[in-house]
Amino acid sequence: MAVRLRTLVFVLVIAGFLNPAFADGERLRADAAVADILFDYDGAETFASYAVGDDGFVDITFARNMPDPLYSEILQRLQGHEQITGVLAGKTGPTCRFF
Repeated sequence: MAVRLRTLVFVLVIAGFLNPAFADGERLRADAAVADILFDYDGAETFASYAVGDDGFVDITFARNMPDPLYSEILQRLQGHEQITGVLAGKTGPTCRFF
């Protein structure tokens, strides 16, 4: 019984150490996915800013003067990407000279 208890405690301790590593992995994969999608649009770094949570959830803000069709296209790609668990998006950022 004591061996089982020690084994259980050991497994729980290891799981506690690994959990942040898994969260970082999800965040890094989602961050890479967002960067890849934005890279496909020239000048994207000037009209979007974003943050990625540990669980792969993306909070992204686009320029307020971004055309609606472009906004919808990028948002659809973000929402459909398998590495991104969710997206909160808006067009409330500063105006961009590209539009």
